[in-house]
Amino acid sequence: MIVGYFFFFVVLTFCACSSNENVLLELALDKSGENRSELEAVLHHYKDNQKKEEAARFLISNMIGKQVLDSNSVKGNQVYFDAFANYRATYGPFLYDIQYAIYDSINKLYPYTKVNPRFLSDLKELSSDYLIHHIDQCFQNKERYPWCKNMDWDIFFDYVLPYTTDNCHWEHAGSYFDRKYASLRDSMYMCSYEEIGKAISDDVEQGFLNEWIIFTGKYQGLRPMTFQNIVATQMGTCLEKSTYKIAALRANGIPAALNMVPCWGNSQYPHSWVEIIGSKQSGMIYDNTQRPFLTKDDIKIDGMFWRDVYQSKIDMFPSTITIQYCRTAPKVYRYNYRIQPHSLAILSKEEIPPLFKNPGIQDITDQYVVCEDIEVPLWNEKHPKEYVYLCCYDIIGWNPVCWGRPEGSKVRFPKMGVNMLYLPAYYNDGEIRPAGDAFILTREGKLRKLLPDFEKAESSATFYSKVPYRMNTALQATGTIGTRFYVCNKKDLSDRSLIYSIENPPFYVDSFRISVSQKYRYLICDFQETQPLGYFYAIAEIKVFGSDGQQFSGEWGGNEGTKGHGLDLVTDQDRVSYYQPDQFQKDQFVVLDLGEPKQIAKVEFYPRNDDNKIVTGELYELFYWEKKWISLGKQYAEDNKLIYQNIPRESIFRIHNHTRGKEHRPFTYEGGKQVWY
Repeated sequence: MIVGYFFFFVVLTFCACSSNENVLLELALDKSGENRSELEAVLHHYKDNQKKEEAARFLISNMIGKQVLDSNSVKGNQVYFDAFANYRATYGPFLYDIQYAIYDSINKLYPYTKVNPRFLSDLKELSSDYLIHHIDQCFQNKERYPWCKNMDWDIFFDYVLPYTTDNCHWEHAGSYFDRKYASLRDSMYMCSYEEIGKAISDDVEQGFLNEWIIFTGKYQGLRPMTFQNIVATQMGTCLEKSTYKIAALRANGIPAALNMVPCWGNSQYPHSWVEIIGSKQSGMIYDNTQRPFLTKDDIKIDGMFWRDVYQSKIDMFPSTITIQYCRTAPKVYRYNYRIQPHSLAILSKEEIPPLFKNPGIQDITDQYVVCEDIEVPLWNEKHPKEYVYLCCYDIIGWNPVCWGRPEGSKVRFPKMGVNMLYLPAYYNDGEIRPAGDAFILTREGKLRKLLPDFEKAESSATFYSKVPYRMNTALQATGTIGTRFYVCNKKDLSDRSLIYSIENPPFYVDSFRISVSQKYRYLICDFQETQPLGYFYAIAEIKVFGSDGQQFSGEWGGNEGTKGHGLDLVTDQDRVSYYQPDQFQKDQFVVLDLGEPKQIAKVEFYPRNDDNKIVTGELYELFYWEKKWISLGKQYAEDNKLIYQNIPRESIFRIHNHTRGKEHRPFTYEGGKQVWY
């Protein structure tokens, strides 16, 4: 994100209203310091070419606030990227989660690597040679490629000419992607730019590793990334992938823009994707309701489905289990190179959330989502801050997604996604402070206030999860249908007897009992007949118990598993880690050797999962929202559920697990069920 704008954005407020188009350019030149002569050299170079001079003025005027990561400030983690890049160059795309093994091996050698990222101002760093070469290359492409010749100049300036996306660029990107896609471009020479753009996009999707865990989850500290490292490794989050893809498209004359959801309405984290300007959007816009994926036409927003696959076996779950198929979107923004005159970065004289510090941000929600302009009541007529924000709930709490200027005891917010939970709030010292009651914006555009009502309390409420059961978890469960369990006593397993088959998708766990009194030394879990879809077959845990309830230990053999997901994870007492078999090995089973024949009474099988089910014996706490989260007491779960008495109606709740895990989502309790947001 862009930082340190306050001084010159106060001036920019004047620029946005001024009829003098040169004011913004002069401000940029003033801020360039000792690099002013380089920028002026670009303008002078094109003094006899009106269109190229216009392009130079456009780039320099809107360069205010643009930055690039100083590679020297993050050289401490370069050893990781060198290892990733070396693997990529030697073996090709990352397979079987090998990136985690690479990270772990480097981390053992350099465990104390620390970096302090520093950004450099483009106005003070970019040379005249670089800018002239870039402008000439863009104009050459416009003349050279048939799909560019008749392109509208505004589209060309806004979506082809910019050299950077979200403060990430590389001086050799244009020539790199020109060479990389030369043969593809030549083979599609007479096609439309939409068709060529799709071909380039598909190529990026196939080769780029969209990796969240290394950069935002268990493994952290490698972001932000230089563009050179993005190119060398072809891995990163959706933001790095989008930055890479946009550079590839623009270098080949394809107009492209970065779109993003600041945070999903029923999940955590932001999401970024690329839109090829001028390409047709699919069908109707998204109304934030749950529906299964059937075809690609169902994708209204990139990343909205937990998995872009259809699995008929999902219908085998009991009707009591509600599955969330897709994420919901409160807002969709576009990050433009062109400074937007009404952006909050320009207008505000007070501290603002990081999301809105980008002066190129543009609200395009109505192009993707069913939305409403709404008027939200506030608790007070006088306000400690100039702006009020509408927030959604993220993994770290309430997260601003829109801003408005209050008028008395109300504030208007434009283009808000429907079927969404919101909270109006102030932003102060990096913290969110409620300014009004939480509410749900209905499909009809009505505000359903959530005001806890203890007078009409629910006499009893039962909870089974702290997070909704999502399609990705459901797919991991359905992928285990067809798993067969055998017992035997011979080492070659020739006397094995079938004792159980998984015929329905396990809701976090499947268990069965063995009533026979005979003793067995070996338990076999055979997955040869399974047909996983969307995910590889995986086992989170297998537990084997005797008649006294004590868990047996033993040695696992059979299929050794993939790198980082070996046999040691079958019984590591961790429901999140998982064993994943190597599909190329002959043995498609694992076998537990108990050391001697024993009487097996019960077996528990856990498919790969998110571990958000309520678990017997673990300590939980239920909260409801009334200006803050208020506890309704702690409980140890029994029979994999929680039961609370006399909880308020018309409330938002959340459940926290004190034993393990951090993830949770807010929900209402309606008709005896948890309704998730």
